[in-house]
Amino acid sequence: MFRVMGSVDVPRTGLVVAANLQYFTGKPYAASAQLTLPQGSQRVLLEPPGSRRMSSQSLLNLRVSRTLIFGGLGRIELLLDVLNVLDDTAEEGLASDNLFSPNFGQGTVFMDPRRAMVGVRLNLGR
Repeated sequence: MFRVMGSVDVPRTGLVVAANLQYFTGKPYAASAQLTLPQGSQRVLLEPPGSRRMSSQSLLNLRVSRTLIFGGLGRIELLLDVLNVLDDTAEEGLASDNLFSPNFGQGTVFMDPRRAMVGVRLNLGR
């Protein structure tokens, strides 16, 4: 996993731009099989744990904010967040790790798509 964050004040605009970049190698998994024994069904690993990995994930989030001051009343902060700027679609979960299943190694849960959020933060007083 790798993570880097930073922010910068844009001169003469009152804007603050911040970024958060995260890179994850894919989650590990190993092929397994389901055996039926007289005592019941048993899951058995066919490979050492972590032999396989899901797709890696690159996640970039950006924030632009601006603070407006209203005398002694307080201040309002306007926020714009853009999440998953790179629109990565890596899987986060598998349908099955059973090597003999038709769904072996297929993704079922995926990263949320690119999206934007607008926010307002009100700070009353000094």
